[in-house]
Amino acid sequence: MSAGNPPAALTGRDAQIEQFKRLIGRLSNGLNEPSMILWGLRGVGKTVLLLEFESVADQEGWTPSEPIEIRSDTDFRAELADAAYAALLRLNRRKAIGEKLKSFTGLLAGFKAGVGADGGLEFSFDPNAIGGSTGDLERDLIQLFVELGETARSHDTGVVFLVDEMQFLGRAEMEAIAAAMHRMSQLKLPIAVVGTGLPQLPGLMVEAKSYAERLFSYPQVGPLSEQATREALLKPAEEAGVEFDARALAQIVEISGGYPTFIQAYGKEAWNMAPGPTISSDDVEASAPIVQTKLDEEFFHVRFEKATPRERVYMAAMADLGDGPYRSSDVAKRMASRPATASSLRDALIKKGLIFSPDHGAVDFTVPHFSPFMRRRYPLEAVAGDAPAGGSER
Repeated sequence: MSAGNPPAALTGRDAQIEQFKRLIGRLSNGLNEPSMILWGLRGVGKTVLLLEFESVADQEGWTPSEPIEIRSDTDFRAELADAAYAALLRLNRRKAIGEKLKSFTGLLAGFKAGVGADGGLEFSFDPNAIGGSTGDLERDLIQLFVELGETARSHDTGVVFLVDEMQFLGRAEMEAIAAAMHRMSQLKLPIAVVGTGLPQLPGLMVEAKSYAERLFSYPQVGPLSEQATREALLKPAEEAGVEFDARALAQIVEISGGYPTFIQAYGKEAWNMAPGPTISSDDVEASAPIVQTKLDEEFFHVRFEKATPRERVYMAAMADLGDGPYRSSDVAKRMASRPATASSLRDALIKKGLIFSPDHGAVDFTVPHFSPFMRRRYPLEAVAGDAPAGGSER
């Protein structure tokens, strides 16, 4: 159950897609428009939207990068260089920029090119390379975007960088992106950055550069509406000559909560369970234990495993309080921990993208339905018994 699996029918996201079309349309006409940072919980389809934006940009005559997935150990400079190089090649195929392509060699010389074991291009930063890169990410990114933007504008197109899981970027990297986009706004160049991330991302961007608040719009990506959930189930079923009876449809709408990951999971298993062309309430009920087991193993547990034993106690204490959001002080009391210890665990879990702070002094899980999973599989008593005593795991 991997992230970004395209649904059979993308529904309920017209507003975000129209906003993206407006973004590249206005930039194409030499007008300013904030780039986009989409945020939301796990399982709402943010990665799928990036893939849709890639397709839309291509259809509109723009050059999109392939989505860059950020992880805690990602070398952002190397990933960006790779994306920029691929975008240049794509732009050359579309617009035949010819000699201009060669002029980027010096600019990318600071991102030393080599050949990986799989035969593909790899980039790593070489601060001593001759050719334009300074070793300062902010300056280099501005210079790269200016050159790309001027080249794209002279060929009546634009370039959009798509960045997934942006909350894992470091502060210096967020500062560089904001500074580069500020320069693009000043020069009105057709370069856009569209990122996705968890609920803490907008705050991290504004904290890195205060003017990032006006350089980006921050649309939230939430669960689908009831109507959009129904359409997500009915459209592919109708195309295949399958139908849901009214009760079965209502059940999936309710138990999925409108989260695309859960809609796909319940729809698929109920479809597999049905003996004929009509999916009934009995099929949904029979498939529910199968879906829960798969979600536990493939969606929830992989997140749980990212936490250390003491961090798991913190999460179990959250879940033991019921469904969130939770007061941080209540979590500390429930796990019988000193406030300083609980605070350090809280900060570590936020950095790992497992929880977030929806308000001052509050926390909640970034994964929907995670608290029932914790109570079901890892109750506080069991997790606390497995964790090392005290506030340290070393």
